Amino acid sequence: MALVVGVVAAAYLAFVGARLVVFDGDPSGFVTAGELTTDAAAAPDHLLVTSGTRGYDGQAYFRLARDPLTNDVTADGITFTRPAYWQSRIGYPLAAWVVSAGGHGPWVPGAMVAVNLLAVVALVLLAARWALSRGRSAWWGAVPAAWAGYVVGVGQDLTEPLAGALMLASLYAMRVGSFVPAAVALTAAALTRETTLVLAVAVLLGSIASLSQGAGSRPGRTIPPWWVGAVPLVAYAGWRWWVRARWSDQVPDPPSDNPLGAPLMALLDGLAHGLTHLGAQWPNLVLLLPTLAALVLAGTALRFREEPLHERIALAGYLLVLLCLPVWDRGQAYLRWGCEPMLLGWLLLVGRPRCAVRTESARTGGRDDLSLAALSTLSVAVWLVAATQSVGYPRLDGPWSAWWTWS
Repeated sequence: MALVVGVVAAAYLAFVGARLVVFDGDPSGFVTAGELTTDAAAAPDHLLVTSGTRGYDGQAYFRLARDPLTNDVTADGITFTRPAYWQSRIGYPLAAWVVSAGGHGPWVPGAMVAVNLLAVVALVLLAARWALSRGRSAWWGAVPAAWAGYVVGVGQDLTEPLAGALMLASLYAMRVGSFVPAAVALTAAALTRETTLVLAVAVLLGSIASLSQGAGSRPGRTIPPWWVGAVPLVAYAGWRWWVRARWSDQVPDPPSDNPLGAPLMALLDGLAHGLTHLGAQWPNLVLLLPTLAALVLAGTALRFREEPLHERIALAGYLLVLLCLPVWDRGQAYLRWGCEPMLLGWLLLVGRPRCAVRTESARTGGRDDLSLAALSTLSVAVWLVAATQSVGYPRLDGPWSAWWTWS
């Protein structure tokens, strides 16, 4: 298991090292603060502001890592446009605040990178341990961390790595019947990235369905009680209400946080646009097509009726949300949104004991192993392409610059 963790950590450290070279050794480049949204003259000396770019969420998390409970619309040259949205995701910046000794300015950029790297290591450790417990090789534990959404998160100081590690910790705890730690980890995940609440809703629905069918009394079945899903939902709702209330006077009409549209429409439009504009869109298609194939493979795990109901409900929910999102023309966006369904798909595929697979028909067992191997191969391939394409973002231009940025 140590070798698996070491290899994954080395891959991420190589990516971080290459990115540091791009920014002349300055970890604040990972914040991706852009001069179109960050006032370089008012920014602290230890924050690199890139000319000609808008930046993204990392600059908001940088501000919160310096002062998690800030109530200032503008500080450090950064103006919040959606303060309640970002402050609701307090988990990651709060962790960086702790690591940087209470938001000590020069330490914050390095602390943000360190927190995400530690989260990736935790993700691999948990995944490898789970794979071993199911009679499989520890190398299967490298697969979740090999999803490209996490390398995007590490490269731009975003929430996905920490949220993914916490979500897997909760799923692992539920699988082994440790429900209090599961609720705590899922609550922390929700306060890091609210999309993890899809799992909380799934736990509630799964508990209700299992009780109504009498599944909770079946031997060998570990059904999470309803409160494992309710606690994160209540905690997040309370925190979100408090955050919105304190910002309501200063930002009375923030932009909507709901990006959902009609299922499949944005995806079909993105594919049509990419295929009819290959000259400009080929870098997106290089990631989009294998990403879609990986998501389809993850979705095949829905057929495992013997696996936990809440995990299958959550996977279906994440895939449905993803199909409703207008993200398919921007590689970073759909890679990030794919983190949760890929994690759940992997968990379901690898989660059945190896001995159980061997007792099935040769065709079924072989097909399942082939799906897991294909998912692993696609994940590693997409990770390599995404890491290569994003290592210089936004400082270095490339053939992908027109679509890799956010509009």
